Amino acid sequence: MDDFNWALYVSALLTGLLFGYVLQRGGFCLTRALSNAVLMGDATILRAYVLALLVAMIGVHTLMALGLIEVPIRPFRWVANILGGGLFGVGMILSGGCSGSTWYRVGEGAIGACVVLLGFAMGATTVSVGVLAPVRTWLQAPAVTLGGAAPTLHGLVGVSPWVVIAVLAASAALFLFRGQAQPEHGKWSWPITGIAVGVMIAAGWWASSFGSRPAGITFASNTGYLLTYPLVGYPTQVTWSMAMLLGVPVGAFAGAWRAGDFRWKLPPGWSLLKIFGGGLLMGGAALLAEGCNINQGLTNSATLSVGSLVTFASMALGAWLAVWALYLRAP
Repeated sequence: MDDFNWALYVSALLTGLLFGYVLQRGGFCLTRALSNAVLMGDATILRAYVLALLVAMIGVHTLMALGLIEVPIRPFRWVANILGGGLFGVGMILSGGCSGSTWYRVGEGAIGACVVLLGFAMGATTVSVGVLAPVRTWLQAPAVTLGGAAPTLHGLVGVSPWVVIAVLAASAALFLFRGQAQPEHGKWSWPITGIAVGVMIAAGWWASSFGSRPAGITFASNTGYLLTYPLVGYPTQVTWSMAMLLGVPVGAFAGAWRAGDFRWKLPPGWSLLKIFGGGLLMGGAALLAEGCNINQGLTNSATLSVGSLVTFASMALGAWLAVWALYLRAP
């Protein structure tokens, strides 16, 4: 018991519980955000996503300025980031949910989400340590650096990160507060959701510092680890990110139960292959792109990493192309 890292597991589980609750109550999902915007012209959830990123940027850089965390900047592996991001976006549409929403929908009683997660874990394992690992390594080899380091937006233009954040915030303001967006039925309004998610992303960087190294909130490689750990003992110990994942569906269940959203939901039998394939594609693409829509799209984009921002943009483009091909393309 003396060797049990209480700080690691307690901080991870609490982060997962709170994040799962916030995601569920806000109905936060990149797949729904993009699908609603493209198919129905409803940008409500998309506004929450943009606001969450801005709040996360402010929070992460504040913590860094105070010396509370030291955040590693993700490299810009342009081939892997663009290709992996695009494929991840396609996988989101096929599976009907992004990585974060799939985990919180487990807490709502969605059996289909478990099918997606099984595919995700298998895809992630195949690309990380399985037969496609050499392909991943080859595709991740080309990298762009700036002065020998991973590039950031503020590094590219040679200004303070606060200047870049201010410009981004001013540019996003027109989009965020245009029109009279209504909240999702029974969910938090988009400003509350965006602020809460952004605060959790920043707090996740601090909380994960109790692990072996700061990693922030992610749903990518750790989803695969939850499959390989009990089967083959890889990795050799439970990481902060793995423990955090276990708290997410529990926190989501608390939110769903309190709001009356919990119910067992079985997907149509014909859709199982489609959503499993979407999860498989998402998992493999997440490991190629070095992160999912939460990890690359929020956690690491908040650091102003060029690689993460390009990956996020590629995910959005891939999802848009999938929506167009499935629902908008003329017969």
